[in-house]
Amino acid sequence: MNGLRVVDTHCHLESDEFRIDLPQVISRASASGVDMITSAITLEALPEGLRLAENYPCVHAAIGLDPRRCGDLQTVLRYVRGSSSRIVAVGETGLDYYFTREHELRKEQEECMRAMISVARELGLPIQIHSRSAGKAALDILRDCEASQVQMHAFDGKASLAREASKELGYYFSIPTSVVRSPQKRNLVKAVEYERLLVETDSPVLGPDLTGRNEPANVWIALREIGAILGREEEEVRSIVLENTLRLYNRIHVK
Repeated sequence: MNGLRVVDTHCHLESDEFRIDLPQVISRASASGVDMITSAITLEALPEGLRLAENYPCVHAAIGLDPRRCGDLQTVLRYVRGSSSRIVAVGETGLDYYFTREHELRKEQEECMRAMISVARELGLPIQIHSRSAGKAALDILRDCEASQVQMHAFDGKASLAREASKELGYYFSIPTSVVRSPQKRNLVKAVEYERLLVETDSPVLGPDLTGRNEPANVWIALREIGAILGREEEEVRSIVLENTLRLYNRIHVK
């Protein structure tokens, strides 16, 4: 077995919640065989994401845009292009209809999402999609933009939509640690094509319980739960999920 055992494909190491002990958080993850893709989605977080990827071999950077900060779009696009050789993905980006109810603001998010998809395609990079309470709308935009290298992060939409997107479009779906307490995420595991399953923590949130901070080392919880749901051995799931991850993220190299 190679040294790289599993990848937390989506976390936020730039979060203030990690400020007091970030080196220890990364060390715990690395010691447990976890590489991390940290997603910086605010202007303030972008330099930190790149710095972490430069300083820690087990950390890989993605640059995205919080859907509720579309005013920063042009700056983020310049940053993505200028940092393209130092990142493994664009994202997260997408739609957040849970917090955004106004029609005009939703349309603005949709246009921002299209622009981010365009730059990801231009650079040949995968894209991580946020689609809270907007699963169908996000998938429709991705299809319209002919996006191909897609990770649907913590998808909260219908299992039938995920089944279709994973099977017909080849989109990947990352299962968060909250799968242990979420019937919707459990249904997602059963719906998505096995060869399109990934794991994530979305640290510091979406932990296995509603109390306390989540962290990347916990990604094993999601992986083991997938095995329990599908009735498969942990090592088989680990191997398949890692293979899926490296297929999508070809800039992450096996150690």
